Amino acid sequence: MKRVHKSAKEPELLCKYRNLYPAETWEHFRRHWRKGYRQVKEATIKDQHGLCAYCEISIKLAEEENEVDDFRVEHFFPKSATKKDNHNYHLDWHNLLGVCHGGSQPYVPDAQWRFSAQKKDRSCDVPKGSKEITRNILNPLKIPAYIRLFRYAEHTGRIIVDETVCPPGLQKKARITIKELNLNAPRLMRMRKAVIQRLNEEITDIIQTGTTIEEAASFLAESFLLPDDEGRYVSFFTMIRWYLGTAAEQLLSEHNYNI
Repeated sequence: MKRVHKSAKEPELLCKYRNLYPAETWEHFRRHWRKGYRQVKEATIKDQHGLCAYCEISIKLAEEENEVDDFRVEHFFPKSATKKDNHNYHLDWHNLLGVCHGGSQPYVPDAQWRFSAQKKDRSCDVPKGSKEITRNILNPLKIPAYIRLFRYAEHTGRIIVDETVCPPGLQKKARITIKELNLNAPRLMRMRKAVIQRLNEEITDIIQTGTTIEEAASFLAESFLLPDDEGRYVSFFTMIRWYLGTAAEQLLSEHNYNI
C-alpha cells in the first residue's frame, strides 16, 4: 500500500449530484449518472497513477468484448455506516478509492494471473466488505509518502511490516491491514515474486556489462519508479521501492515524491 494523493477538486458531476440529492446512494448515482460515474472513475485512476489503492496491482481496463474492467470504486468507510455516523459516505469524494476486484472476477484482462476460484485468494475490498474495521486499518489517503511502511520476502513475495522504518504508531495498523485485506493472498505473492525475479534478472544483466550495482539500481529506479507517459506506475510500486533501496529513495526525493 502506498500513499494516495487525492485531487482537491472533486469531479464536477459528483459534486452536482450530491448537491441535488444529498441523501442518495452510490448505487443510484452509478446507475443514473453514468457520465458522473465515468468522471469519478477517470479521476480516481489518475490520482492513483493506475494502481489499486490496496494491493498496488495495476488497474486494467477491458479491451475485449467479453472482458470487464479490473476496477471498481471502494468506499473506505463503509456505506452502511452512513446512518450511524450521520454522514453520507456513499457520495464523499474523499471516501472513494479505486481498487481491483481482489481476485474475485473471472472476466478481467489477464484473468489467468488476476482471478482465483479459491476464497483464500481474495484480497483488498473483498474480505474487507462492510466490516467496521476502517479505524483499525491504514487509510491510503493518510499514510506518509516519505517513508516505506513495508518490506518483502524476496523468495516468496510476502509483504511484511518494516519495523526499521515504519513509525511505531502505525505498525499495529499496518499488520492488521495486511491481515484484513489479505495482502498475502497466494495470488498476490505469486505476482510479486515474479516482479522480484524480473528485477533480479535485470540487475544481473546490467552488472555483467561492467556497471556497478549502485549504478544498476539507479537505472532500474528510473525505469520502474517514474510514471509513464499516461501518468501510470508499474504494479507493486512499494515493493520495487524496497528492492532498489537507496537508489529508489534518492530518485523519489529528487522528484518530490514525499509531498
